[in-house]
Amino acid sequence: MAEGVVTRQSSGKYDLDQVRSEVLAHLRSVAAGRGGATGSKLTEERTRLVAAKRRREERQDAIEAGEVVQLDLICRCLIQTLSGMRDRLLNLAGETSHLIAMRPQAECYGIVDDAVRAALEEIADPAWTASRMTAAGIVSEIGGHQGDNDDKKDLDVA
Repeated sequence: MAEGVVTRQSSGKYDLDQVRSEVLAHLRSVAAGRGGATGSKLTEERTRLVAAKRRREERQDAIEAGEVVQLDLICRCLIQTLSGMRDRLLNLAGETSHLIAMRPQAECYGIVDDAVRAALEEIADPAWTASRMTAAGIVSEIGGHQGDNDDKKDLDVA
Protein backbone atom coordinates (compact mmCIF):
# COMPACT_ATOMS: atom_id res chain seq x y z
CA MET A 1 0.00 0.00 0.00
CA ALA A 2 2.80 2.44 0.90
CA GLU A 3 4.50 1.89 -2.48
CA GLY A 4 1.24 2.22 -4.37
CA VAL A 5 1.28 -1.37 -5.61
CA VAL A 6 -2.22 -2.15 -4.43
CA THR A 7 -5.08 0.22 -5.14
CA ARG A 8 -6.41 1.57 -1.85
CA GLN A 9 -10.04 0.78 -1.18
CA SER A 10 -12.32 1.26 1.75
CA SER A 11 -11.97 -1.14 4.68
CA GLY A 12 -13.33 -4.64 3.99
CA LYS A 13 -14.03 -3.91 0.30
CA TYR A 14 -10.83 -5.42 -1.15
CA ASP A 15 -11.22 -7.85 -4.04
CA LEU A 16 -8.53 -10.46 -3.39
CA ASP A 17 -8.25 -11.40 -7.07
CA GLN A 18 -7.54 -7.76 -7.97
CA VAL A 19 -5.02 -7.39 -5.09
CA ARG A 20 -3.32 -10.64 -6.11
CA SER A 21 -3.04 -9.58 -9.76
CA GLU A 22 -1.68 -6.14 -8.78
CA VAL A 23 0.92 -7.70 -6.46
CA LEU A 24 1.95 -10.28 -9.08
CA ALA A 25 2.22 -7.56 -11.74
CA HIS A 26 4.43 -5.56 -9.37
CA LEU A 27 6.62 -8.60 -8.61
CA ARG A 28 7.03 -9.33 -12.33
CA SER A 29 8.01 -5.71 -12.89
CA VAL A 30 10.58 -5.84 -10.08
CA ALA A 31 11.98 -9.15 -11.35
CA ALA A 32 12.36 -7.65 -14.84
CA GLY A 33 14.22 -4.67 -13.38
CA ARG A 34 11.53 -2.12 -14.07
CA GLY A 35 9.86 -1.66 -10.71
CA GLY A 36 10.62 -0.97 -7.06
CA ALA A 37 13.59 0.95 -5.64
CA THR A 38 16.17 -1.30 -7.30
CA GLY A 39 14.30 -1.10 -10.59
CA SER A 40 14.72 2.66 -10.81
CA LYS A 41 18.43 2.29 -9.97
CA LEU A 42 18.79 -0.32 -12.68
CA THR A 43 17.03 1.93 -15.16
CA GLU A 44 19.37 4.79 -14.20
CA GLU A 45 22.41 2.56 -14.67
CA ARG A 46 21.16 1.38 -18.05
CA THR A 47 20.58 4.99 -19.07
CA ARG A 48 24.11 5.96 -17.98
CA LEU A 49 25.58 2.99 -19.82
CA VAL A 50 23.76 3.87 -23.03
CA ALA A 51 24.85 7.51 -22.71
CA ALA A 52 28.48 6.47 -22.12
CA LYS A 53 28.41 4.18 -25.15
CA ARG A 54 26.95 6.99 -27.24
CA ARG A 55 29.68 9.42 -26.11
CA ARG A 56 32.38 6.82 -26.83
CA GLU A 57 30.99 6.22 -30.32
CA GLU A 58 30.76 9.95 -31.00
CA ARG A 59 34.42 10.37 -29.92
CA GLN A 60 35.47 7.48 -32.15
CA ASP A 61 33.55 8.97 -35.08
CA ALA A 62 35.21 12.34 -34.50
CA ILE A 63 38.66 10.71 -34.40
CA GLU A 64 37.99 8.79 -37.60
CA ALA A 65 36.69 11.95 -39.29
CA GLY A 66 39.90 13.78 -38.36
CA GLU A 67 38.13 16.26 -36.11
CA VAL A 68 40.12 15.21 -33.04
CA VAL A 69 43.89 14.95 -32.79
CA GLN A 70 45.89 12.45 -30.82
CA LEU A 71 47.91 14.36 -28.25
CA ASP A 72 50.74 11.86 -28.02
CA LEU A 73 51.65 12.43 -31.68
CA ILE A 74 51.53 16.19 -31.31
CA CYS A 75 53.55 16.09 -28.09
CA ARG A 76 56.16 13.89 -29.74
CA CYS A 77 56.33 16.27 -32.70
CA LEU A 78 56.71 19.31 -30.44
CA ILE A 79 59.40 17.62 -28.35
CA GLN A 80 61.37 16.77 -31.47
CA THR A 81 60.98 20.29 -32.86
CA LEU A 82 61.97 22.00 -29.62
CA SER A 83 64.91 19.63 -29.15
CA GLY A 84 66.13 20.46 -32.64
CA MET A 85 65.80 24.19 -31.99
CA ARG A 86 67.63 23.83 -28.69
CA ASP A 87 70.47 21.87 -30.29
CA ARG A 88 70.76 24.33 -33.16
CA LEU A 89 70.91 27.34 -30.86
CA LEU A 90 73.32 25.70 -28.41
CA ASN A 91 75.69 24.94 -31.28
CA LEU A 92 75.91 28.58 -32.34
CA ALA A 93 78.68 29.32 -29.86
CA GLY A 94 80.83 26.48 -31.18
CA GLU A 95 80.13 27.33 -34.81
CA THR A 96 81.05 31.00 -34.43
CA SER A 97 83.82 30.88 -31.83
CA HIS A 98 86.62 30.08 -34.27
CA LEU A 99 85.34 32.75 -36.67
CA ILE A 100 85.42 35.58 -34.14
CA ALA A 101 88.75 34.81 -32.46
CA MET A 102 91.03 37.83 -32.39
CA ARG A 103 88.67 40.09 -34.37
CA PRO A 104 87.31 43.53 -33.55
CA GLN A 105 84.02 43.80 -31.71
CA ALA A 106 82.06 45.07 -34.72
CA GLU A 107 83.15 42.09 -36.84
CA CYS A 108 82.30 39.68 -34.00
CA TYR A 109 78.85 41.22 -33.74
CA GLY A 110 78.27 40.86 -37.46
CA ILE A 111 79.39 37.21 -37.51
CA VAL A 112 77.29 36.22 -34.49
CA ASP A 113 74.30 38.21 -35.77
CA ASP A 114 74.49 36.48 -39.16
CA ALA A 115 74.77 33.05 -37.51
CA VAL A 116 71.81 33.70 -35.19
CA ARG A 117 69.65 35.00 -38.04
CA ALA A 118 70.54 32.01 -40.22
CA ALA A 119 69.67 29.61 -37.39
CA LEU A 120 66.35 31.36 -36.72
CA GLU A 121 65.46 31.34 -40.42
CA GLU A 122 66.30 27.63 -40.59
CA ILE A 123 64.14 26.91 -37.54
CA ALA A 124 61.26 28.96 -38.95
CA ASP A 125 61.30 26.99 -42.22
CA PRO A 126 58.50 24.37 -42.28
CA ALA A 127 60.62 22.11 -44.49
CA TRP A 128 63.27 22.00 -41.75
CA THR A 129 60.67 20.91 -39.20
CA ALA A 130 59.31 18.27 -41.58
CA SER A 131 62.79 16.93 -42.28
CA ARG A 132 63.54 16.76 -38.53
CA MET A 133 60.32 14.80 -37.96
CA THR A 134 61.12 12.43 -40.81
CA ALA A 135 64.69 11.95 -39.59
CA ALA A 136 63.42 11.25 -36.07
CA GLY A 137 61.09 8.57 -37.42
CA ILE A 138 57.85 9.96 -36.05
CA VAL A 139 55.16 7.30 -36.39
CA SER A 140 51.91 8.50 -37.90
CA GLU A 141 48.59 6.66 -37.75
CA ILE A 142 47.96 7.66 -41.35
CA GLY A 143 51.23 7.01 -43.11
CA GLY A 144 52.97 4.45 -40.94
CA HIS A 145 56.62 4.91 -40.01
CA GLN A 146 58.08 8.04 -41.57
CA GLY A 147 61.67 7.96 -42.73
CA ASP A 148 62.17 4.38 -43.87
CA ASN A 149 59.57 4.14 -46.67
CA ASP A 150 60.68 5.93 -49.82
CA ASP A 151 57.66 4.80 -51.82
CA LYS A 152 55.15 6.56 -49.51
CA LYS A 153 54.49 10.26 -49.82
CA ASP A 154 55.89 12.32 -46.96
CA LEU A 155 53.16 13.95 -44.91
CA ASP A 156 53.39 17.69 -44.48
CA VAL A 157 54.13 17.99 -40.76
CA ALA A 158 54.12 21.78 -40.86
